[in-house]
Amino acid sequence: MLVVLALPAHAENWTITPNIAIGGTLTNNLYLTSTNRTSDLVTSITPGISIDGRGARANLRLGYGITQNIYARESSENNRQQSLVAAGTLEAVEDWLFVDASSTISQQYLSAFGPVAPSNVNINRNRTETFYYSLSPYIRGRLLSSADYLLRYTVSGTNPDSSAVSNTTTSQWLGRINGNTRWSALSWSIDYSSNSANYDVGRDREDTRYGLTLSYRFNPELQVSAIFGRERTNLVSLQEETNNDSGFGLLWTPSPRTKLEGRVTRRFFGDGYNVAFSHRRPLSAISYTASRDVSYQPAGVTNTGQGSNFDAFYAIVAANNPGLAPDAIRAQVNQILLGRGVPADGSVVNGYLTNRPNLQTSQQITYALLGVRNTLTFNASESQQQPLGVISGLTDDYSLANEVTQRGYGVIWGHQLTGLSSLSLSLNQQRSLAKASGAVDTKTTGAYLLFSTSIGPRTSANVGARHVISDGGVNADYTESALTASLSHNF
Repeated sequence: MLVVLALPAHAENWTITPNIAIGGTLTNNLYLTSTNRTSDLVTSITPGISIDGRGARANLRLGYGITQNIYARESSENNRQQSLVAAGTLEAVEDWLFVDASSTISQQYLSAFGPVAPSNVNINRNRTETFYYSLSPYIRGRLLSSADYLLRYTVSGTNPDSSAVSNTTTSQWLGRINGNTRWSALSWSIDYSSNSANYDVGRDREDTRYGLTLSYRFNPELQVSAIFGRERTNLVSLQEETNNDSGFGLLWTPSPRTKLEGRVTRRFFGDGYNVAFSHRRPLSAISYTASRDVSYQPAGVTNTGQGSNFDAFYAIVAANNPGLAPDAIRAQVNQILLGRGVPADGSVVNGYLTNRPNLQTSQQITYALLGVRNTLTFNASESQQQPLGVISGLTDDYSLANEVTQRGYGVIWGHQLTGLSSLSLSLNQQRSLAKASGAVDTKTTGAYLLFSTSIGPRTSANVGARHVISDGGVNADYTESALTASLSHNF
């Protein structure tokens, strides 16, 4: 069962809502084991608070909760878990000095090949609570009459509650000057970035990039760019090495509904790239992204967005209501997701914590279809990670293989039964593979059914069932079935 209490407070355009929640899960495999399964009834109590504010010079979106899990049989496993997603911006000096800040507290996996839990109430030694923060002041303005400048400094940290992985602190300087020329079709930019990463285990890592970009717009739909740059780094060797960092870019917008943007440069590890494609129709949207770049931590740690499903339906609603204010669009999207029982985030690959930078090649596709009473979302992603550098004496996933691949998919169908209730069915699968002789291969597949209903203006309830099958990996073989129920109330 789940109960949420919320008391709103208003100050200008700010809404503060305290809440409390109670939830229940009846599982037949609490420890996610292949033998000697343990059944248990878990009660979860979650007080929390949400803040949504947009003022003249500041905005903040925050959601925080602390959950007390109480186990009817295995009382020694009683635990508390925190969750936080926060992102805000302050305009400290009007139209010049700004400060971005974000933070998360989440459950993150220690290994790609350990068990993947279907719920946070399951006891899983492959998971740890992780705190992340980012603080980023920056200035921006105009030089003379034809150039703009940006200078940003960002410091961020990742602190897992486990000795198996190290704390990480990263800092970045980012600078850009861009402008036009006497030829209206030709524009330019000078870019500089400097990254520093400090891990508790191993040495510090540095990476600096700088270059010139020339862009030419052939017509309103097509722009091409030439990139001339250099990169200085010690990510793969003890001594700094300087390499080429040149390539090309493309921006193609054949219509307001379609956009393709890409950038490719030759770097110290080979070709690095970022590609994004999106296309909207009146009742559907599809997006695709692909990248190959250096990664310091999994995206799940640093992600403060509202989720891939939220973004897809936002694009649909915005395209059909071009004059609608962003706040009104967000309200409509939240109503669609709540009314169909669809989660805001459709991520299907969890990622895992690391003790060193890695080269990550990833791609993701998201599709959303909006009907009168039905919605359909599809998410698929693949990520390949290779370690950058060797740390003597360190044992982690890269000890099993020099390349780890994670791929997965998820399909969610949501149906609005009445004006107050909905039914949703979701199917997903995640797979992790190690590229080596005798490679480890973990696959987790789950099916989830959820009935949701509103029983008052501020009160809602849901009941659900799930069945999950996992095989392969390191102690990752298990099957689990569970029944869940929840009740929520907002004051």
